[in-house]
Amino acid sequence: MVPPVKRILFVVHLPPPIHGVSVMNEIIRSSKSVNGAFNCHYINLSTAAGIDDLQKVNLRKYFLGIRVFLKVFLKIVTKKFDSVFISLFPFGPSFYKDSAIVLLAKLMGIQPILHLHTQGFRNAYQTSGLKSAFYKTVFRGAEVIVPAASMSEDISGIYSGRIHILPNGIPQVNFVNQYAMRPQTFRILYLSHLIRGKGILIALEAARILKEEGLLFKFHIAGAEGDISYSQLERVIVEYGLQNEIEVRGAKYGKEKQEEFEQADVFILPSNYDTFGLVLLEAMQYGVPCISSNTGAIPELLGNGRGLVLPDLSPGELAKAINFLANHPEERLRMSRAAFAHYEEFYTTTHFEKGLLAILSGQRN
Repeated sequence: MVPPVKRILFVVHLPPPIHGVSVMNEIIRSSKSVNGAFNCHYINLSTAAGIDDLQKVNLRKYFLGIRVFLKVFLKIVTKKFDSVFISLFPFGPSFYKDSAIVLLAKLMGIQPILHLHTQGFRNAYQTSGLKSAFYKTVFRGAEVIVPAASMSEDISGIYSGRIHILPNGIPQVNFVNQYAMRPQTFRILYLSHLIRGKGILIALEAARILKEEGLLFKFHIAGAEGDISYSQLERVIVEYGLQNEIEVRGAKYGKEKQEEFEQADVFILPSNYDTFGLVLLEAMQYGVPCISSNTGAIPELLGNGRGLVLPDLSPGELAKAINFLANHPEERLRMSRAAFAHYEEFYTTTHFEKGLLAILSGQRN
């Protein structure tokens, strides 16, 4: 007798807006292997109108949150699910919105699977004994997925159950590492949303230091507006006297994004915002040496010589790292080869889907 197909309700952030979490969830929703193996249903957990609205609190988002909860409730009571898979945010109103869905699933006897993309649980639950007790209640009896082993520490005080390590993965569109030394001005690339937490202002200050130190470079800034607008960015560029060095390129997608990576000598993401940084995987896929911060899973991505991890998130440290790579082309080549190979071995969509299938089917501990 053929066993019944497992029914899973995915309550996850889907684009728009486009950010790391919504991209990974869209990969799941579009996966033929995942949706072919299980009876999957999807409800969009997102209430943000745009990137700059992600962590804002307003009345509109409260009403949207209630609507999401009601959708989940109606879905659960009208269809029998084996699991509810949810992207759980670590703090603030978003956590309580998400946790209400987790508790509802438990009340209905449905197994919750918590996919954690962002750090911040420890800082949130340690603020009071009451919060700690509530967080423990939410996590109790759940299965947990994190993209890197280091992120398990963030919930060590509230959860002692099964933790699955599932690295994120992105579609492979570049299969040959063509990174090479080029007889051109050294090219720096920042490609991400224009958000303070992603370090765009730190990058501009580092560029000012590099110019003062005499490095000849071109710096492409590509990304959609976030809490920093293009006009604000241009004002800082003029203030720092970097009009000849920096070009603001706007948001780039598809072929245009590919061209930015292909032209870059180094990619920078001086972020205290990103826990994983999918854009780092994109740069690694093109063999572009990366410089980023010592947060979340990033040291696991760039460790062992696959990139440079900043010991301190400051303009001076970033400028020092860029200068080092600019003046050591042989190190850039070695780093490029290591990063490309590491991406292919561990961080493609194929690897991610295979791991997720094993977890959802109960075949992976």
